[in-house]
Amino acid sequence: MGRNRVINLDDTGWKILSELQQNPRIPYREIGRRVNLSCSSVLERIRRMEEEGIIQNYQVILDAQKIGYTIQAIIKIKFYSLNDEEILLEKLRSNAYVRQLWVTTGESDFIMETVFPAMEGMNDFLVMLGKHGRTFSSIVIDKPIFNARLYPPARMDGL
Repeated sequence: MGRNRVINLDDTGWKILSELQQNPRIPYREIGRRVNLSCSSVLERIRRMEEEGIIQNYQVILDAQKIGYTIQAIIKIKFYSLNDEEILLEKLRSNAYVRQLWVTTGESDFIMETVFPAMEGMNDFLVMLGKHGRTFSSIVIDKPIFNARLYPPARMDGL
């Protein structure tokens, strides 16, 4: 399966995804009741979506602040060289402070969502990044919108 291949879901497929996004632990029987399918049909559709890479993982989303990571920052970096990009990407793959990382075009090469238990940790992290490129950081004050859910494209037409 190609990584960028678009898979068109029917309404029932989107309804199943909606149920799973609301509660990944919902029993298949309950999904079937809500979307008017048998439990075995729901199971088959979910397995197919997993095999096709539509469903990639079932995760627990933690509240970082409640477990001591009280500083959240968005950090951008523009590399000094391509070699710096390769070296840093390897370092960041296993870094506990990096929650998400995007490789981007434009004024930044990477944009990261990070969390830190204290300013000292953030400072040390920025010093390490500074060896590989110019950094731009912003402390997150509030996150009024968090929406990890995806909807059928038609639902977004009115925006």
